Amino acid sequence: MPDVAALETFVAIARHGSVLRAAERLGRTQPSLSARLAALESSWTTKLFRRHARGMALTPEGVRLLALAEAALAGLAAVDRAAGVPVAGAAELRVGSGDAIGLERLPRALSALRRERPELAIRVLEGPTSRLLDALRAGEVDVALVTGRPDGTAGVELEELVTSGIDLFARRGGRFPHPLTLDNVAAEPIVALQPGSGFRRHIESAFAAKGLPFRPAIEVGNLALVRRFVAAGLGVALVPSIAFPSPTGVIRRPMKAIRPIAYSMALRSGVPPAEPTRRLLELLRTI
Repeated sequence: MPDVAALETFVAIARHGSVLRAAERLGRTQPSLSARLAALESSWTTKLFRRHARGMALTPEGVRLLALAEAALAGLAAVDRAAGVPVAGAAELRVGSGDAIGLERLPRALSALRRERPELAIRVLEGPTSRLLDALRAGEVDVALVTGRPDGTAGVELEELVTSGIDLFARRGGRFPHPLTLDNVAAEPIVALQPGSGFRRHIESAFAAKGLPFRPAIEVGNLALVRRFVAAGLGVALVPSIAFPSPTGVIRRPMKAIRPIAYSMALRSGVPPAEPTRRLLELLRTI
């Protein structure tokens, strides 16, 4: 049975077309890769490559085995992630974030982190809480910034990051319902997030507690669009205060009839975060 190094050698030579380029990619010597390839061909009793003047080309047997070798390496990487190997080391950070934290707080924290570590590569995955938690469990992200304290968090540790009040947005130069009650807001054309988001469920629960239907006139995919649609005069909107410290094109009022909403940081249980993740969490708490 081939070992991981032998499979990596086979895949690298196949993808780069020569032992020299594969050695450069893997940081190995050409003789060591040639020896591994020879041992692999011997153990499989087949020729994987045809040698020619410009490099190496896969034989039909090599073509057939390449996809299987790549799948085997991907499976081993998934095992490593599930076992607690950090998704990224000191040179990379992968963050999953919902809309509200992702609009203002996360960019400020990442900007401060990049000033400290300009070489850091940052990857951000956006999505609803359920998608972010799935990505966290799968090892696709190092930390997930999610709405509330959601159910179904097996294998995940949650820590509350911040609690945000709720604001009502209206077009600049427009008017607010008076008095500012849920009954009067419900009578207005409402711009809202599409069903499924944690914030949308929070608003629906507030209306349901008052026995009011929540029937938005317009539904959009993110909070930035909510603000733009309100600024265009298409209705009013309920938004988390934290998402828009200084919104343009709208006026705002605190909606005290709706309880504040919490946002949390999620990490995989039992997996110590890498140093860039720890520093990001410190910045998110204080920025």
